[in-house]
Amino acid sequence: MMDYYNLAIKRESTRSFKKKPVLERQLEELQDYFLQCRKLIEDIPVTIELLGPETQSILSGCAGYHNFMIEAPHYLLISSPKMEHYLENAGYIGEDLVMKLTELELESCWITVGDSTETKKRLSLPENMEPCALIAFGNATVMLPSSRLDIKSISDVTIKKRTGFVAPKLSVDHAVYTKNWGESAEISSLPLNSSLYQAFIAACCAPSYLNLQSYRFIMDGNRILFVTLPDELTTPDDTRLNAGIAMLHFAGAMENHHSSESGWIMGAPEDVFELPEGARIDGYYTT
Repeated sequence: MMDYYNLAIKRESTRSFKKKPVLERQLEELQDYFLQCRKLIEDIPVTIELLGPETQSILSGCAGYHNFMIEAPHYLLISSPKMEHYLENAGYIGEDLVMKLTELELESCWITVGDSTETKKRLSLPENMEPCALIAFGNATVMLPSSRLDIKSISDVTIKKRTGFVAPKLSVDHAVYTKNWGESAEISSLPLNSSLYQAFIAACCAPSYLNLQSYRFIMDGNRILFVTLPDELTTPDDTRLNAGIAMLHFAGAMENHHSSESGWIMGAPEDVFELPEGARIDGYYTT
């Protein structure tokens, strides 16, 4: 099993890649992993495809950050029929592949699918399949360790200096509440090597659209509830992808310590919880 905790901390989004393809052995190991990657919901059919550098021009204008497609030597496409929780499942699978890429010493970047209908048409996907997730990957170009690309448009690309501690993006004490919404569960008081502490740290390191991380957790006895918060900047589809990504980080780090037969159960439990207006419980995990 991969070391999800340390991979979650190590992983960073990269938007500038070398044009040179990655090593053949890395691609082979990645493709071998397609058949064993983790799924959130086993019953949802999924296809994983490895795409080449031509994808950048094919999807220009209908996918990418502000519809600006990141140029990379390789891309991963995850497609699925429209079913309940199919986007959370795609986010879960996609981030598991990102963890594998990180283990292979490769860099990656999630790419927003802005116009799914046009993306589906340009990639000639089957009628019953939807383009759920797109991930660019390869070897990053050499950049200053404390900098990142900030892309607003094709003609407006700048390098910004990173400030502060990069990971986790969201403090665990601000991310995990008791049943009383807004009351910190004080996760930082747990031992650093405990499964719960490391699982929450990993979840707080999860990438999300614009790094807004509009989600929180509730600790209710031995249940961990995943709560999505309203966010005007993130589309409903990206919100569900974000949920799957964060759920993968949590479950992977948790199960590095001990196996779990339950995993995430999608939907809210029968109990009533006081939540902010517009918030919803997407799933819960029994420890």
